[in-house]
Amino acid sequence: MPEYKNYLKLKICKFTKQPLNPIMKPLFLLLSICLIFTGCRKTEIHADQDIIQRINQLYTTYGASGEDLYDKPINEDLFSPELKKILQDAINVSKADMERIKKSEYPDDKPMLLEGSVFTSQYEGFTSYKIKKIRTEDPSDKSVTVDVELENAAFSPKTVWTDQVKLVKTEGNWKVDNINFGDNPDIKDLKTSLRNFVSDAE
Repeated sequence: MPEYKNYLKLKICKFTKQPLNPIMKPLFLLLSICLIFTGCRKTEIHADQDIIQRINQLYTTYGASGEDLYDKPINEDLFSPELKKILQDAINVSKADMERIKKSEYPDDKPMLLEGSVFTSQYEGFTSYKIKKIRTEDPSDKSVTVDVELENAAFSPKTVWTDQVKLVKTEGNWKVDNINFGDNPDIKDLKTSLRNFVSDAE
């Protein structure tokens, strides 16, 4: 009986020490690459879905005009801390100007307002939009730029243009940080527009 056990041990040792079949090496390598690629792809798809959700939230909430900025608190989940502060500064100076004019000798004068479609490069806003491309130039994957094609078919001829929405990852969540108004030569981007608004009001 002991000899039989020793024989088993010997067979097991021989089996475990056998070199890997040369044909199997490429197969294992290919399988490993596929698993790594699949895992990365799933992460990428999930990130894209989060980004798309933020874009949809932006345009469905603030697409029509800037009036919603006065009626509702700024959504902290949607905007980066820096952009949220700039938006709040613009709202504050606008409300202060409303009060100033209301108490002045000319209460019918028009105060400084965030008018039109604040988050697009066209004052009249859009009737539809679609995401064209999600780009990243940041090696750390902490920021992306989304090309959004917008269309306003309420007028003839219809207007089609592209804005670039920049998102940054803050505390693990994607948030809108700026919007480049590529088709409007008078307004570079959202942050610049808001800062100019605050500066003119002060």
